[in-house]
Amino acid sequence: MNTWTPSGDDEGFELTPMIDVVFLLIAFFMTITSEITEENIKIEVPIAVEAQVPEERGVRQTISIDASGNIFFGARQLAPDELADAIRVSLENSPDTRVYLRADARTPHRYVQDVMQATANAGLYDLIFATNQE
Repeated sequence: MNTWTPSGDDEGFELTPMIDVVFLLIAFFMTITSEITEENIKIEVPIAVEAQVPEERGVRQTISIDASGNIFFGARQLAPDELADAIRVSLENSPDTRVYLRADARTPHRYVQDVMQATANAGLYDLIFATNQE
C-alpha cells in the first residue's frame, strides 16, 4: 500500500513579502499622519530674509510652540518637563534625530528657551529653526 508523505518541496504560502508590505504601509501612514497633524497647529513663524534651507539628513522631529506658549512634540501637546523625556525616547530609537523648532513669531522667548534647554538636557544639540524668507 502506497502512502503519501510530504517531501518538503511544497513550502506553502509565503508570508514574508506580505509582512514587509504591511510594515511599509504602517510606516507610511504614521509619517503622513504626523505631517498632516503638525501642519494643523496654527503658527506664524518669524521672517528671516537670510534663512537657508537645511540639508536633509536623519530623522527630523518637529517641536511647535504656539503664541500662547503651548508646546507640541509632533502633534502631541506636552508640558515643558515632559519634553526632555520624549526627546530622549526619540534619540534612543534614532540617534541621528534632529529637532525642527517651529515657534510662533509672537511666542514669548522664555518658551523657546525652555524648549532649547529641554533638548540640551536630553542630549540633543542639533536644532533647526523654522522661518519664512518673505
